[in-house]
Formats: sequence, C-alpha cells, structure tokens
Amino acid sequence: MNHGRHDVTDTADAPFAELLDRQKTLLRAHARRLTGNSVDADDLVQDTMLRCWSARNSFQPGSNFGAWSRVVMRNSFLSAHRRDRFHASLPEEAFDRLPGAEGGQDQAVELRDIGWALGQLSPDHRDAVLLAGKGVSSEEAACQLAIPEGTFKSRVARGRAHLRQLIEDSDARPFSASVRKEKPTERRDWKGVLIG
Repeated sequence: MNHGRHDVTDTADAPFAELLDRQKTLLRAHARRLTGNSVDADDLVQDTMLRCWSARNSFQPGSNFGAWSRVVMRNSFLSAHRRDRFHASLPEEAFDRLPGAEGGQDQAVELRDIGWALGQLSPDHRDAVLLAGKGVSSEEAACQLAIPEGTFKSRVARGRAHLRQLIEDSDARPFSASVRKEKPTERRDWKGVLIG
C-alpha cells in the first residue's frame, strides 16, 4: 500500500492508515445502506474517513477497527440528518406563499430616537413641530401658542430642518445625557505634610 496518498509522514500512523484503507470497501457498503444512494454514500465515506483520521489518537489498538469506524460513520450520518431537518427544499413559487413576519420591530427604537431628537429642539420649535405633527391647522396652532401664524410656520420649518439635521448626522449621539462622565478627582497638595 502507498501511504503517500494519505500523507502519512509518521511511521506511528502507518498501521492506522493501513486499517483505514482496508475498511474503505466495507464503509462504502455501510454508507449505501444508511443513505440509500451512491452519491450521498460517497460523501459519507469521505467524511467518515476524515473524521476517523482526525480521531486516530482516540482509537485503541487491538480493538475492532471496523466497529469503531462504523460508529463514527453512524454518528456523522445522524448529525447530518439532524441538521437537514432544519433545511427545506422548496420550489421557487412556494416562497411567494410563505407568510412574512409582521413589521414594526424597529418602531420602538425609532420612537426613542425621535423622542431624543425632539428633546434637542428649543421648547418653541418643539411645541410648533408637535402641533403640526398632530395635524392642527396653522391658524389654530398659532392661537394655541399665542403667536402670529407666520411665526408658527417659521418655527415648524426651522424645527423640522433641525430634526432632519439630527437624523442625518451620524455623529449625533442619542441619550448622551444618560452617559455619566466621571468627575475629575481633585489632587491634594501633600507639600509640607509630615508623616510619622
């Protein structure tokens, strides 16, 4: 047997490579029984031989190599079978009929960010933007705020422009007020202090 194709460089691995090579035909027959077709069986044999080679140090010399390699094959087959339970082979048109997830999971984050951005506006601009957002007419909102209608429209325009600027600014930091800054510690002047 040519051990060069197994890339056996250590003479200690040569007997294991010999056992593995002799088991190949029996492993292929066992793989066909497990998988039911020759293509999957060939893949399973290759995977089993790689796993056996990787675990060669755990094989006890003198024990039944055939039984050991078939256990490795069975475990490999079962692991792949368990993984395949989570994969579905569906025709392309089936994806159109699959129900999608409801949207709106990101709304809480957006509301939090909007609340932060509104907090960055001056109170005059914030009140004007909130009233305009509620759909209150310019005339009615100006009466509620006791300002001229033109001033109300100006505050809404400036407030919206500031909000847009905050939203588009990648350096804006929501909730920067919640990040505590540590106070610098005061340095004590020990000059002239006698110890002892």
